[in-house]
Amino acid sequence: MGLAVAKMRCLGYAVAVGVVLTVGAGCARSQYWAREDFEGTKLKLPWYTPGANSRVTVGLSEGAMHLTDAGTQPGDLLFPTKQWAADPTRGAAVEACVKVVDCQGAAGVMLMVADGVHEDSLTLYKDRIRLEKAGLERAMDTTGDFHIYRIDIRGPDIAVSVDGRRAIDGKGKFTQPAHDQRNCVGYGAGSSAATGEAHWDWLRWTTPEPATLEAQSVSGAEQVIVFKKEGVYACFPSLSMDPETESLYSSFGTKVKQSHIDPTGGSARMESRDGGRTWQEVETIPPTARGERPGSVFTAADGAKVEIGHYFWRRYPAEQKPELQKKYFIQDNSGPGPGKVATCTGGFVRRSTDDGKTWEKTEIPELDVYMAGSSPWSFCQLPDGTVLRAFMVRKTAQDSCDSYVVRTKDGKTYDVVRAMWDPTRKEDVTEENVLHVMNDGNVWMMARIGVSSGDDFMWQAFSEDGGTTWRTVKTAIKGHPPSGLIRLQDGRLLLTYGYRHVPFGIRAVLSDDDGRTWRTDQVQVLRTDGDNFDLGYPHSVQLRDGMIVTVYYFVTADFITHIACTRWQPPKW
Repeated sequence: MGLAVAKMRCLGYAVAVGVVLTVGAGCARSQYWAREDFEGTKLKLPWYTPGANSRVTVGLSEGAMHLTDAGTQPGDLLFPTKQWAADPTRGAAVEACVKVVDCQGAAGVMLMVADGVHEDSLTLYKDRIRLEKAGLERAMDTTGDFHIYRIDIRGPDIAVSVDGRRAIDGKGKFTQPAHDQRNCVGYGAGSSAATGEAHWDWLRWTTPEPATLEAQSVSGAEQVIVFKKEGVYACFPSLSMDPETESLYSSFGTKVKQSHIDPTGGSARMESRDGGRTWQEVETIPPTARGERPGSVFTAADGAKVEIGHYFWRRYPAEQKPELQKKYFIQDNSGPGPGKVATCTGGFVRRSTDDGKTWEKTEIPELDVYMAGSSPWSFCQLPDGTVLRAFMVRKTAQDSCDSYVVRTKDGKTYDVVRAMWDPTRKEDVTEENVLHVMNDGNVWMMARIGVSSGDDFMWQAFSEDGGTTWRTVKTAIKGHPPSGLIRLQDGRLLLTYGYRHVPFGIRAVLSDDDGRTWRTDQVQVLRTDGDNFDLGYPHSVQLRDGMIVTVYYFVTADFITHIACTRWQPPKW
């Protein structure tokens, strides 16, 4: 069959994003599909770019993505993943239109499925296809033409179809435990030890939600670009406002690599004098600008300044790694410059009696563990003067990540309490916590939970005794992190967050009772046009006219990660 006919066959068999359909055996009915086409500008995606590694190349050939892995050294692979929140009880499916050129070794050309409980990978050899963990295979020629390969999973069952016909029946064979409870689809060249070459036309996978939600989107929302520049990975914006002039300010990273931890690159600052409609670059942000969250320094009852701090990344020469890794998590190649490694651990309380000119610091040994971290929204001060800060703590490499709260009144003495954790040890509580003091003086915190299982519902913990003990609940808010918390003029709480599932975008939810419950029946969808999950970390302010301005980082179809904002009105009820 010629290429044109093969391409028509591939396109005709596919179902458009967001269309409800009945899927084959092994996958639940009335699923939705998300799709990615590998052609044209799609090849600009950063995770398809192997950089200086000439052994792994990506190009455009035969109207499809041409991926070649000719190396067998560590790191010689290209294995993008798609989070799909598969439910093992409902089932899920993935399809790919692929033409193999060569495959030497398991996962040289492969399609992987994981549902948070089990996983397996389908290797497309030249003369056969094989489910590696199930140990099942089927002879066929994968090189002569494009074929549509489909994997269905449900419970302990797995099946493979080729061009709509069953090729492998793996009933009861989907039993390999999912690595780190991951819940995703993977594809490409998935093994450093193997080599492979193939043309990838498109990929599509089931998702529990429709890919378009215009009916639920916020009416009249204005989408604005704050900062966008090709070759710059702009991320993690702040947002502050001068209360007198209502001028808005945002600072953010301008990285040269698409990395959340690589320090190379710089930063930029933008100003808006018209409520977020237009933005201009500025050198500095005036001290009169205030963010929506309190700073980390508070005033104690005796007038002293007190702070609970953490070190985040502490960098060391790479030759110290053998000794450091005996106790700490190590991040390799952390920069700045070559030959650096970093730890992420440690914290302290400190006190100043001269308005911050000098400080007396006390280390917190309970935070000198394998890994400990905290976010810029994770602190508050109670009415009695007690300062709280939440930390993610992982005591050893074998432990899960739990949330601990450090408490101090004077910046000299402190206590550390365990606040939020998963008794089943299946989920990790991250460092991305937000703390909120309610009108009655009690406090709650909300946390992003590790998403290896694909669950991704935020958890919330409440304390009625000054942060000494906590009660945890799982919310119905799906997304993360809880970075954008503000109180509206009418007294309601507004929480904005990134939605890293299809359809990728930014969402918000409101509370009528100071955060005790959330109106998840009225989720506000700010936008749904994100290209992938690397987006979010929003912050919001409310202008005097009631308009909300929400700033975040985002990526659309041109694959330039940028800073954007949405101007919108909150609903009234």
